Amino acid sequence: MDTMEAETATLYELLGRHWTMGALVTNATFDAAGQAVAFALADGSLAIAPLADSDPPKDRYRMALDGGRSTISPRRNPVPPLTKVVISDASLHLASIEPSGFIASDGSQLLHVSASGVTRQAAKLGAPIDLVAPVHAGGILAASGESVIYCDSNGEVGWLQKRAGGRSSAMAVSPDGRSFAIGADGCLLVRAFGPRPEPTVSMALGSISSLSWSPDGSWLAMSVAEVGIVLLRLADARTVRMSGYPAGVTSLSWSADSRVLVTSGAYRLIAWDVSSLDDGSEQPTSLSTGRGGFILVKAVDMHPGRPLVAAGYSDGRVVVARIGHPDELVVKPPGGGAVQALRWSADGQHLAVGTCGGEAATEIVTFPPQIFK
Repeated sequence: MDTMEAETATLYELLGRHWTMGALVTNATFDAAGQAVAFALADGSLAIAPLADSDPPKDRYRMALDGGRSTISPRRNPVPPLTKVVISDASLHLASIEPSGFIASDGSQLLHVSASGVTRQAAKLGAPIDLVAPVHAGGILAASGESVIYCDSNGEVGWLQKRAGGRSSAMAVSPDGRSFAIGADGCLLVRAFGPRPEPTVSMALGSISSLSWSPDGSWLAMSVAEVGIVLLRLADARTVRMSGYPAGVTSLSWSADSRVLVTSGAYRLIAWDVSSLDDGSEQPTSLSTGRGGFILVKAVDMHPGRPLVAAGYSDGRVVVARIGHPDELVVKPPGGGAVQALRWSADGQHLAVGTCGGEAATEIVTFPPQIFK
């Protein structure tokens, strides 16, 4: 990774587009068409920003012929305002949906929001919505009351499954779109898509706050209260527990090749070589990544195509590090409150950052291709 230099501005100011909102950011997601990113705010609104930039960093990048020193000049054009859409009067759930746009929850209804902010009702469900999750083949999965409901990209209800238990705490759809995992009442359920399938997995583990499938679908990672991380291999029901985290793990992310799992919850990036379990080891190998300190990592996200991970800290700092290496690129200095949301775009060119604080800040950091040589 190359750090670019400028005489009058920081790297953060040069690469990012920044806005200040009147409510903290709870989530962020890019739409499937690659046109926009939406930030969910705690006041029930969405803030939507286009990815297209009239003054992108790649157009301001220069390399000196004598010595090869890389520089990037400040923006020439002002950053345009966000499109803000009021969805609900309380914090909402957010997901992208094929072929474009976003799905947001408002009580018991799902709303489709276009990249330009046009809103229409997608589906009306019978109970308040606990969670939503995108389906990779198209559509959306919603946990509502004691049901899990699949809606296609047009908002039509495809099927409904009843389940016992109270409010859902986490949900994720498998990469092949044939199964889903859900955490509720201290239990994990893994079920196949369809109206009446039998559970393929049912385990009492404790309160589950996050779930993440490996891209190849072989492992399911989950954050479990008072345990830390639990890995479940679906093929043989093998479970691996990784404990000792100083704080609750709120963020999980896999490498594109399914070999590495990165987590928050410690005073440095925690990267596990899950592929090392293939030799019969009881615990995965820890890959020392980035630098340790005294500030908690709150959010992580792996780059979609490179062995790089972005990490957001409780003081607002954001860094990018190479897996297994100590070097870090600071792309956002401390400030603006703890990082709540951190997402790479599908092409790896943009990093969305959402923070909390008295005045929540949102950012899109756009990287010119030369920075990750």
